[in-house]
Amino acid sequence: MSKKVFIGVGHGGNDPGANSDYMTEKEYNLKTAKFVAQYLKEAGVEYKLSRTADVDTDMDSKVAMCNAYNPDLVIDIHYNAGGGTGFEVYYSRVGGTSKTLAENINTEMKKLMKSRGVKTKLNSIGRDYFAIIRLTAAPAVLLEGGFVDTKSDADYIKANYSKIARAYADGILKTLGITVKTDSVSSAKPVLDKTGYKKGDSTIGVLSLKELLLLAKKAGINKYGMDKNIWFGDGTLNAVNYLLGQWGYKQNGIAGQNFIKRLHTEIEKKM
Repeated sequence: MSKKVFIGVGHGGNDPGANSDYMTEKEYNLKTAKFVAQYLKEAGVEYKLSRTADVDTDMDSKVAMCNAYNPDLVIDIHYNAGGGTGFEVYYSRVGGTSKTLAENINTEMKKLMKSRGVKTKLNSIGRDYFAIIRLTAAPAVLLEGGFVDTKSDADYIKANYSKIARAYADGILKTLGITVKTDSVSSAKPVLDKTGYKKGDSTIGVLSLKELLLLAKKAGINKYGMDKNIWFGDGTLNAVNYLLGQWGYKQNGIAGQNFIKRLHTEIEKKM
């Protein structure tokens, strides 16, 4: 039986979470969570996201959803505020697998940024402060992936949230006893294109690329939708990186001539 992971996505809808001139927490919680889900799926792990869009959520429904799913592990994704810097993770006061998961994720995150530590937080009666840890049946951790109101952290998060997601996924997989090749060891993966369309581009060629990616989605090759404009945005980036990963290439976010040629070939196979 496949292992299952519940991915809590902090805040959403009318609740922005931590907010600053640099970034809004709820947006990057979801972006990070979607990449964690992608990496777990590629490793054969089932998952459930507490939300998949910018919608209102409440803790009671999140906990109920989690317990109904009956996962093996639980993570709740957040970003921090208060003028500090670095990553921190909270685990259950009872320790056990919750602490192991926290330590494994922390080990991976220390490769990316400063760690503020693996911690517990208790309420006034000595129980776990965070409901996602206190009230879920499965071992759970709460992740704070950097500070939205510290420019250096915010800049790093916006440019590297997929790497943060990979670190989370690597820590989860290690806790589950699953060994896979991931980006933490995949710098040796071949690069399909060094130049081509990339995030921020807005040309007729990008529009053609997005139309091709939508056709690939209809054919069951690509699972991501496109940005609702001409830009090469996050939706296009997710689709490009997903396909590069599926094909065994480094996920560098670039769709050049080789990428487009390969995508045409894959679509033709389905027709």
